Amino acid sequence: MPAGQPSRIALGLAALALLVGCDIGGQPQAPLGELHGVLLIKWVREDRFVFVPDESDPLTYERAGRRIVPGAMFTDGGSIPRLFWSVKGFSPWSYGPAYALHDWLFRQHRCGLDAPPMTYTLAEANDVLEDAIRILVADGLAYGNAQVTGLIKGAVDQHGQAAWDGPCEPGPTVVAGAMTAERSGDIIVGRIEIR
Repeated sequence: MPAGQPSRIALGLAALALLVGCDIGGQPQAPLGELHGVLLIKWVREDRFVFVPDESDPLTYERAGRRIVPGAMFTDGGSIPRLFWSVKGFSPWSYGPAYALHDWLFRQHRCGLDAPPMTYTLAEANDVLEDAIRILVADGLAYGNAQVTGLIKGAVDQHGQAAWDGPCEPGPTVVAGAMTAERSGDIIVGRIEIR
């Protein structure tokens, strides 16, 4: 390809971003689970954050008798390519609680900490992400439609295996136990209460 000319892939991705930015695609399917609690994120450095469990109201996802309550971990939010960050619904924090749940399931798997009945497959972890996004949209906490949700789910289904099989990253040592935003002297990037 001649220098200075954008690739067909880049042009296709840009067109996709513009298309998704329009309000098309219908509503996502109804959620199947329940999501409640507080999302508390601490900034560490550029594109590096710590999810801090709120001891008084922890982020919790429940579905079909299974309950996910993430512990302290490093996160980058959603692994969305920077090219798409300006497209509505595609920033790394558009669906912060859903991404935190997904990151937690990945960490548990990679570190060998997932034991029955809390063992999830990659497909099940991706289903949790999709359902949590549906909950945030249904509750009016985030923008979304069936196309946005489908693209995110499709991306993690297609490209998530390498991250799923990646190395275990130790949890943060700077977080000594759980805390609440009210007691913290830290800069809080986001506190979202889900009811």
